[in-house]
Amino acid sequence: MIKLKDLLEQQLPDASATDLAQGLDRDPMTGNPMPGGAGGTVNLNYKEVQLDQLKFDDIVKMFRVKDYYNDVHFNRMQPDGKEGPYYRDGLSFPNPSDASSIVADMKSLENWKEKTKRRFGNVKVILDPDAEEHWEKVKVDDERFTQDQKDANDAKMDMLKQWGTSE
Repeated sequence: MIKLKDLLEQQLPDASATDLAQGLDRDPMTGNPMPGGAGGTVNLNYKEVQLDQLKFDDIVKMFRVKDYYNDVHFNRMQPDGKEGPYYRDGLSFPNPSDASSIVADMKSLENWKEKTKRRFGNVKVILDPDAEEHWEKVKVDDERFTQDQKDANDAKMDMLKQWGTSE
């Protein structure tokens, strides 16, 4: 029996792991998603964007309908020189450790982008408002970022194991 992943990789030798995970079948000539996906439902809300192109207004538009960015806590000066809202229901953005940052306004997004870019460059960010869990809604698609997360988790696990032993 032919596996779907093998079939997709034959059709699209340059198909990203992200496309495969999303069940997204792309037209090899245009790179556009094909109707019906790869035998499943295509998540059309899913978006990949380079870090430099990530804009707060776009994130708000994309996630507002999914219970984020609806509850303004207060207003404060934003990096564009205008006063703007800080939301109580901001979105979790991953850090290269086990922690995350809440992006609740333009200023917090720009801070997260600056820290991420300083360490990893202009990485690809995956936005998925339909993801099941809040920590899956924003991901960084970068090997070094993922390796740093793994290293941080491994170090934490080693420490927990040490604390749990009497030797």
